[in-house]
Amino acid sequence: MMITRRTVLAAMALGAAAIALSGCQIDTRTPIRVSQILEVARSGVPSPIASAITGEFITPPWCQDEGGMAVETISTPDVPLQLQACAPGGQGAVGTFQMNTSMVKTDGGLTDSVILANVLGNDNARFAVFKHNKHERELLSVGLFMNLPQLQADEAKLVAMPVYKRGLYRGTVNLSFTVDIINDTDKPAKFYLSDVDAGGDLPADEAILTIPPAGMDTVTLDPQTQAKLGTRGWVNFMSLIIK
Repeated sequence: MMITRRTVLAAMALGAAAIALSGCQIDTRTPIRVSQILEVARSGVPSPIASAITGEFITPPWCQDEGGMAVETISTPDVPLQLQACAPGGQGAVGTFQMNTSMVKTDGGLTDSVILANVLGNDNARFAVFKHNKHERELLSVGLFMNLPQLQADEAKLVAMPVYKRGLYRGTVNLSFTVDIINDTDKPAKFYLSDVDAGGDLPADEAILTIPPAGMDTVTLDPQTQAKLGTRGWVNFMSLIIK
């Protein structure tokens, strides 16, 4: 995974993986604060994360019907999904959702299945903070973790519903994942924006994003990282330099 400046995983992939919208585009956007990352790593206390999800539908009524069914199918007590609005836009209608989850601290595990079980518990998706295994004194990584089998089962349930069939859903959706990294500390925040958990020493040309105090920068997932997330179920999408 090579991630250039402004291309890093963000947002809640759960919305894109599980909401089988009739349209062709789903966009997600999630704010993450630097102080939030540091506090979860220090205390181990989960911190709430809210992700905004927008999706295209054929018409506003289809948005209400399909969006409502998606909410009923995908929501869990700890990761609720809410349909906030349906309005004309795009090639038909745009539905706006909010998904609430959390950022937790994890020590990982020896295999992907153990890592996912440790982070997710009974939830479908969570963010997690963890020490980088080869540079734990220098880097604090942030990743997104998803229960892919459950999300695939949810999607299959949705597309089998008559309203989705009438909506001509074909299973092809364009995705984008964006995160707003907000530096709410009094010091510059520096992030590695590449696959720093791939092993070995950090190469000299690693992409570094520096955000000044009270600053913000926006980054978006590249296709390679998105594919890795959809295959493995989790990715390390940025690492805060703490040395």
